[in-house]
Amino acid sequence: VLGGWANIANEYATKRYRSNLINWGMLPFIIKEEDTKLPFKNLDYIFIPDVKAAVEEKADSIKAYVVRESGMEEFEMALGELTDEERQIILKGCLINYNRVS
Repeated sequence: VLGGWANIANEYATKRYRSNLINWGMLPFIIKEEDTKLPFKNLDYIFIPDVKAAVEEKADSIKAYVVRESGMEEFEMALGELTDEERQIILKGCLINYNRVS
C-alpha cells in the first residue's frame, strides 16, 4: 500500500505503529543506539544482504550498506524484539497472507 519494504527509526514511539509495519510486511528496523548520526541521507540506496535469513535466524544485528558513487559504507541495524509470530508475518509478506488458509 505504501510502496515501502522497511522503516528505519531510532525507536518506535508506539507499539501500534510498529505493529502496523509488521502487519503490512514491512521490516521495523532500529538504528543501533551508539549511532548518534544517521549513516545515510534522503534518497540514498540501502543494501541489506541476506535479510530474509537474518529474520529467520533471529539475528541481533543486521549489516546494511549505504550505496554511493564513492562505494559502499557499512552500518548496523536491528529488528528489535520480534515474536516468532511477527517474524512469520513478515516472512509471509503481510498479516493477510499469514492468516490465509491454503
